[in-house]
Amino acid sequence: MEFIKNSNFILMGFLVWLIIAPRAASPRYGELFLAYMTALLFSLIGSSEIMMQKPIAFFFTLGGVLAFCYVVARKTIRITIRK
Repeated sequence: MEFIKNSNFILMGFLVWLIIAPRAASPRYGELFLAYMTALLFSLIGSSEIMMQKPIAFFFTLGGVLAFCYVVARKTIRITIRK
């Protein structure tokens, strides 16, 4: 697959999935994160079904996977500077 050729779809998928990601300051973060994770799972299953006809769906969902990893890393990794 041509990742460089379809990198703009990966970037668009990343941005879209990052925008719909739950905010960490939300009081219902756990519920919203579960819904976000489930939606991404169904998107992965759906894109695997139509990958032969529309490979752009795969690259869009690949951006979603990268956004999911970013959201998880942002929530788990904390960097603090002490004076």
